[in-house]
Amino acid sequence: MMKLKNILYMMVMLITVSSCKNEQDNLVFGERPEVRMNEKIDSLNSALVSAENGWKAILGTGLGGGYSFYMNFDDQQVVNMLADLTTTSLTTVAKSNYRVKQDNGATLIFDTFNYISLLNDPSSSTFGGIIRDGYKSDIEFGFLYSKGDTLRFIGKRYRETLLLIKASSSEKNAYEKGDLKVSRDNTLKFFTDNSNPYIDVTSGTETYKMAVTMNLLSNSVNGKRIEFASLLPDGTTSASKGKYAFTLDGVTIIDGGLAYRGVNYVSLLFESNKMYLIDGKAGKHEVKNSLQPILPLFKLVGSKFTSMRSPYKTYYPGTSPKGLTILQRFHNGLAVGTGYSFNSGYMEVAWDVVNSRLELRGFSSQNGGNSGWITTIGYNYTLDDVTGTYKCTLRAAASGGYTAPILDQMNSFLLNNSFRLDYYTANGNLYGSMTSVEDPSIVMILDLQ
Repeated sequence: MMKLKNILYMMVMLITVSSCKNEQDNLVFGERPEVRMNEKIDSLNSALVSAENGWKAILGTGLGGGYSFYMNFDDQQVVNMLADLTTTSLTTVAKSNYRVKQDNGATLIFDTFNYISLLNDPSSSTFGGIIRDGYKSDIEFGFLYSKGDTLRFIGKRYRETLLLIKASSSEKNAYEKGDLKVSRDNTLKFFTDNSNPYIDVTSGTETYKMAVTMNLLSNSVNGKRIEFASLLPDGTTSASKGKYAFTLDGVTIIDGGLAYRGVNYVSLLFESNKMYLIDGKAGKHEVKNSLQPILPLFKLVGSKFTSMRSPYKTYYPGTSPKGLTILQRFHNGLAVGTGYSFNSGYMEVAWDVVNSRLELRGFSSQNGGNSGWITTIGYNYTLDDVTGTYKCTLRAAASGGYTAPILDQMNSFLLNNSFRLDYYTANGNLYGSMTSVEDPSIVMILDLQ
């Protein structure tokens, strides 16, 4: 019996000694994990608060584009924020609470409503996001690392990067004066005034024009996107699309820039009323404007232009006599050719490039175009991607409305002619031309919609 007691006593002593040794080992090889985590949280809190001029921030979204913020954190867990989301958010400070806590690492949480919350809002009526997911953007961000004046976080759910970069005193003053709005407005005006922007590129022995397209909207479909496109030597086109956010001096292309044909472009700089595209090697490329788009028209119908329209009794220079006959058949027929009397209308060809379909539409109205009826005829088409030649076959006969009888000549043209599209400029305005391949004397000049 004594032997058993001795054995039990020795086992208890071994466990006690082992436990003490493990605790000593932990102290020898470093602090306990919870101690190290508390130190990390304290360090991150201190870093956020100690930036006396605040932080410039960039955040990408899963559905929308990129967004920029100015944030100033204080030691009472309050953050003051500006953002490039709306006209109001550019100049009106939003104040909210934040905290840093342990959640599989140090996590920055914005836990009362602010501008970042708009991108996370599950109601589509708040900022145009989708139901339940908003813009697929977070309000909780795991801390990854710090490097120099930059803190890098990642969204806990949607895994989008949040970058915080220390602001200078001059940048702080600029944000407080409303210069982010001024910069945003200058950029919007430039791309509104210059409808066909491009840069000249020389790379090795190759020289080409690269179209620069900016979607200036904030929405969850295709807003705040920048796209580069150009013609390749074989006559085909290539394109690359990225996301951007507005900054104090123009635009930053998020996620490290947008690579296109061997060059990485990182930002747009507005300087002395000119716009420059900046590449990753600090090269400046002036953004110029062309009278017509850089890419052929057949590359842009269905995207930049969704249809070509003949407005009511409007005939543009460049329309040939045979083309005029086709257009007048519709417009003159509105009053007498349908069995009813109409005083307005239009005829248009609309593209569905995803399904390789065309739709001929005839709109008729008895109240000057305020309301009316539409007749549609559907076609499938094939497209020669090198020559830009279309060939149509009937998919669906005329339906709806009242203009089927006076769409007959345009319908015949589409079914009996292959045709090409081109730009046409008259009196400073840009139009589209539709020309028969078999009979080049048939030319119609139409509005680009």
